[in-house]
Amino acid sequence: MGMINHKFDAETTPLYFYFALKRSYEIYAVYFLLLIICITGFGYPLHTLPAAGWLIVCLLARHYINHTFIRWNLLFYVTISAGWICYFLYYYGWETGATSFILPLMLVSMFSLYDTLFNKIAFTVFLFVMRMALFFHCQTHPPVYVFTGIHILIIQILNTVVFFVVTSVICISFSSNLQKAEQHLMLYNIELQQQAGTDPLTTLYNRRRMEEVLKNHIRANPNENFSIAIGDIDFFKKINDTYGHNCGDQVLKSLSDLFREKTLGAGHVCRWGGEEFLFFFPEMNLDNATTPMNEINIAVSKCIISYKDITIHVTMTFGVEENDFQSSISDIVKRADDKLYYGKTHGRDTVIS
Repeated sequence: MGMINHKFDAETTPLYFYFALKRSYEIYAVYFLLLIICITGFGYPLHTLPAAGWLIVCLLARHYINHTFIRWNLLFYVTISAGWICYFLYYYGWETGATSFILPLMLVSMFSLYDTLFNKIAFTVFLFVMRMALFFHCQTHPPVYVFTGIHILIIQILNTVVFFVVTSVICISFSSNLQKAEQHLMLYNIELQQQAGTDPLTTLYNRRRMEEVLKNHIRANPNENFSIAIGDIDFFKKINDTYGHNCGDQVLKSLSDLFREKTLGAGHVCRWGGEEFLFFFPEMNLDNATTPMNEINIAVSKCIISYKDITIHVTMTFGVEENDFQSSISDIVKRADDKLYYGKTHGRDTVIS
């Protein structure tokens, strides 16, 4: 069927496809066993030999499914199923309902990941031609063996039950896989979104994510006040030059943990860039936001940051600005940034509001 040449194992084959074929073989094995019992009970023990042959073939295919190439596994499945359909209709007639087993064949082909669309369509056409050929044959030629009365009713019920069971197993296997794939894709997309909006070093929001938070807040609450603060670590370059960038990274991570704790439930914080952090306090005016920023400033000066065998103390300078309901976000951030640099030139370790 034009499929790639890989062995049927857990590394190269999705489990759903493995279980679909495996369970189908097991169901067919039970089916052939029941058919042997039925035909023997009808008084035709010699007629059970072909069914016994297919039973053995199914068990062998089931046993070697882990050791056979995907191409051959599907070819065996198609050959066993299509061969049995043709045999059964030729010997026992159209009324036995054996044509139902064509549908599981088509389902396996359509859901196969290892085949091209052209081959799937070609295989469907093959199944259609096979069914029509069997139909016209049965219309023009009587079956070799004729079941009558209760016998044909039993065979029809057996074929119908097995057809529905096999079809259900295949559909459940593939639909469960599609649901899992969709769930994995959703989780993966969520993870990508989180990664895209998270600073990898501090795990705080990054600049892009904070800009989205601010825009969404203004869009949803156009008449609500809020304040923004920008903080910058004093003499951070000296830390990197003296102790190395790994030490600088440790300072950033330690302060980020502190900011996360201090803003929990009150606002948001992000790494704005380099050693700069931006704080967002919804529903707070300038005076309200200055209070938590003073508390954060004091906490920073008291924070003990350990790196290897040294202890580091840092200070920060902050600029705070509130929404004036006229300026853009970038303008508000710029005014907070201007206050920050005013604090930098007037002693540092302060909050300018």
